[in-house]
Amino acid sequence: MDFVDTKTVKKSVPIFLEGGNKAILFVHGFTGSPHDFDYMAREANRSGFTVSVPRLPGHGTCGEDFLKTTSRDWLRRAFDAYYDLKAMHDDVAIVGLSMGGVIALIMAAQLKPTKLVTLAAATHVFDKRINLTPFISLFIKKIKRENDEKYDDPDLEFLKREYWSCDWPRQSAELYKLMKLSRKSVPLIASDTLVVAAKNDNAVPMEAAEFIYKNIRSEKRKLLIFERSSHVLSNDIEKEEVTKSVIEWLI
Repeated sequence: MDFVDTKTVKKSVPIFLEGGNKAILFVHGFTGSPHDFDYMAREANRSGFTVSVPRLPGHGTCGEDFLKTTSRDWLRRAFDAYYDLKAMHDDVAIVGLSMGGVIALIMAAQLKPTKLVTLAAATHVFDKRINLTPFISLFIKKIKRENDEKYDDPDLEFLKREYWSCDWPRQSAELYKLMKLSRKSVPLIASDTLVVAAKNDNAVPMEAAEFIYKNIRSEKRKLLIFERSSHVLSNDIEKEEVTKSVIEWLI
């Protein structure tokens, strides 16, 4: 076996910023890392919140490390981060992006936070091949694909090479498990819920946001659609407006 120098790149180190007694747990997405919430978390902290953005296992390190993790690891890390915040703060809201939104839905059904925000939560996805990943993953663990994006930041170049230049049938099968569980969880959620979607999302269809909004049990709920943003709403062209909406919901 080749030696792998596994470490977390600086861009992916967890974020924890102490603020007031109200806290927010941010959960990043599949092949993402805490850097996707860097702007939103710091703005929330400036608004008085304590913020925590944990790094989900296997993310922000390397592809080989990613392959060693499962959906149970990702869920456990998010739950543990919530428990730690709850030990020190009376009120903990949950904000999740993409797969993090799916995890946030599962958590909200069990933990009953007062407030919840989902950003492009992947209860459904455009790529229907994900339905086949439980079978494909028995034979193929990753597939190289073209990625012509260029980044000035060497950490982002590393993440592109290790994560965003491959398809991951084995890990996608784990994501699929979470997607199915989240759809079952939605009708159990009573938290005040803000559902945020992006018009130009090429990963998650509008069907996902509509499913959450229509099926959630919450008496207080709101659906926001951003016209110019793509999938990573927290770090895209309208991130200032998205962040403002999220903070206003949570105050």
